[in-house]
Amino acid sequence: MKKTLLIILIGILVAPFFQGCDDFLDEENIRIPIADTYFTTEAGIEDATRACYPFLRRYYGREEGFTVTTFGTDIYLHGSDGGRKDFNFYGSGIQPSESFLSTIWNNFYLGIAACNTVISRAPEAEMDETLKTTRMGEAYFLRAVYYHILVMQWGPVPLELEETTEVVTTATRTPESQVYTQIIDDLKKAESMLPAEQDDYGRPTSWAAKAMLARMYLTTKNYAEASNYAKSVINSGVFSLVTDYANLWDINNQKNEEIIWSVQYTADERLNVVNDPYQSDGIDDGGHRAHLYFLMEYDVQKNMKRDVANGRPWKRYLPSRHFLDMLQADRDVDARFDKAWKFVWYANNESTLLPGVNIGDTGVYVVPYAVSDDVKAMYNEKIAFFDINDYFDPDSPDGEIPLGKRNRFPSLNKFIDPLRPTVQHEPGQRDWNVLRLAEMYLIAAEAAVMENNNQEAADMINVIRTRAAWQGKEADMQVTADMMDLDYILDERARELCGEMFRWPDLKRTGKLIERVKLYNPDGRDNIKEFHLLRPIPTTMIDRVSNKDEFLQNPGY
Repeated sequence: MKKTLLIILIGILVAPFFQGCDDFLDEENIRIPIADTYFTTEAGIEDATRACYPFLRRYYGREEGFTVTTFGTDIYLHGSDGGRKDFNFYGSGIQPSESFLSTIWNNFYLGIAACNTVISRAPEAEMDETLKTTRMGEAYFLRAVYYHILVMQWGPVPLELEETTEVVTTATRTPESQVYTQIIDDLKKAESMLPAEQDDYGRPTSWAAKAMLARMYLTTKNYAEASNYAKSVINSGVFSLVTDYANLWDINNQKNEEIIWSVQYTADERLNVVNDPYQSDGIDDGGHRAHLYFLMEYDVQKNMKRDVANGRPWKRYLPSRHFLDMLQADRDVDARFDKAWKFVWYANNESTLLPGVNIGDTGVYVVPYAVSDDVKAMYNEKIAFFDINDYFDPDSPDGEIPLGKRNRFPSLNKFIDPLRPTVQHEPGQRDWNVLRLAEMYLIAAEAAVMENNNQEAADMINVIRTRAAWQGKEADMQVTADMMDLDYILDERARELCGEMFRWPDLKRTGKLIERVKLYNPDGRDNIKEFHLLRPIPTTMIDRVSNKDEFLQNPGY
């Protein structure tokens, strides 16, 4: 029923994009459009607000979003499987015709159209005023989220703020500064309109609006306001860091005290469906997919077979040598590698057990450092053992060139979904955490560095590092003011937030993308150019506008 309702609502909200007309027809419309009746009711506004959310599921926790946030950075390269590798090595495949780009663009503008409808219709609806204000706050918040991703990826974009009620054939690209001004204005409205708590988990609160404002002010280099908003969330008493970093990734602990706002997925796959008019069949089967992308191909090794607990390895994203060296350097005091990564797999395949190995013994062991040949030979008598020189060429400059099929590496295990019903099952049910408290500390630290307050930056970073420390090693994890600079902040963001769809935006935002790709990404360093700081406008958009001489493609594409 909910799926059918969503199809109807999307049809109502976006029909003007697909309507045509014939001059020879001269008919009188004697019926009031459904929008003019249904969206004047509380039920109509409730359903219209729900329709603002689903399009987020075509980005968060999905390959479309990972492709434009994880590839082409200093901490991740492309693995053996999948397409879109051009986004890692900045090749010719980054084109206006790329379907992942049009998926994000098209769906986000559908989401914006839904938000505009709520903002336009709700003021005149007959419903409880407090509820009306809350739903409008949600629409303002979500519109800001959609526009932030669009402007961050594409730069100047069409800024549509009114409900679409007729066919539109022209578009204008609004300068980035104006788009960010609108995003901040929307978030301030959301901050004032949203309650501090919502009955339905997954709806944004005023705290989520404050957290997004902290992120936006950091992006627009208003460091004082970024710090103020981040610290208001930190000091609210509403949120706290999960004591054990590992518990953040426990699928049975998704609703925890660190999460400020998340995009919802569910075990009921009927409710994960995204009704997408741009898909050939109009439907995307939905589901969180991050559990697929960061895993090495453990299931082709001796002692092992694919199972639900270890995941279905699609091998999309290979951690760079630079990143693994960074993680290994502090591993004796920093627990985040051991708690968020998988490097040991336990034997589960009787038909391929090596001599002396039993079910449940160590079957595969992948370490992020080099060992001697004698140690390696000892391990390989019983298990599939790989050190870093087995997946990066030790004879290459800085030992950073991946070897072979790029299918062996420590696996980021944050998103594993052991509740999937079968080994091959793709849709996952894990929520996607868009805002969590740790980011607020990192925002406050970066803002402090940019305002030359290195002691405050160190104080904020030390809160994060204290939580990350092995028990008894907290003092060894502390940093000092003299260590603080933008590069250190970026390294700490990598350790804390890796895989969470921050990295490409972080490097672009800080002006470090080209520099860090050239330093640490051997696939992309010779290809990345200034024009790669923006993505190409999708062909689907260029083809739809009649004023092509004004609506220009981004340079370089």
